Amino acid sequence: MKIFLDMFITFFKIGCLAFGGGYAVIAILQKEVVELKQWVSNDELTDIMAISQTLPGIIFVNSATMIGYRKKGILGAITATVSSILPTFFLILLLTFVIWGFTDNIFVHKAFTGILLGVTALILNSVQKTWKTAVKHYSDIVLALLATALLLFTNVNVVFVLLLLAGLGFGKNLYFMRAEGKEHESH
Repeated sequence: MKIFLDMFITFFKIGCLAFGGGYAVIAILQKEVVELKQWVSNDELTDIMAISQTLPGIIFVNSATMIGYRKKGILGAITATVSSILPTFFLILLLTFVIWGFTDNIFVHKAFTGILLGVTALILNSVQKTWKTAVKHYSDIVLALLATALLLFTNVNVVFVLLLLAGLGFGKNLYFMRAEGKEHESH
């Protein structure tokens, strides 16, 4: 029972800090569930984040669900999902009833600008940590640059880019595995 309470508190806390969505929360997830709790490894978190981006829904909630399932099965998935959604639910209620009338207020506007700058820093931190895990060969850099170019300079759908890169990554790794196999055969 203690693990479920710990899981609930952890994902609720992350949900309270998850301004900016899934990409901004990667650094927080990495710190909490990889470094502190050790519920998943860094490589597993990278895989979970990649899968979460391809699924419909909120990246953080998808990730929490998978981490909860990985740790404690269906009940873990339910606990992680509910606890990750609750902060947003309460915040939307608060915004609807209290803050909505003050959106034109200069202080509220400046506060949200500050939050956006903080989110930008979190996203850059996540990119740096994910880069260390994902990029293992120069060809990975080429694939990352291709994905970036497609997303920034074309109107190609994100899902198509992810599927394309998944196929190219699979092909690249298959090629290197075969090349290593042939190298071992020749020795």
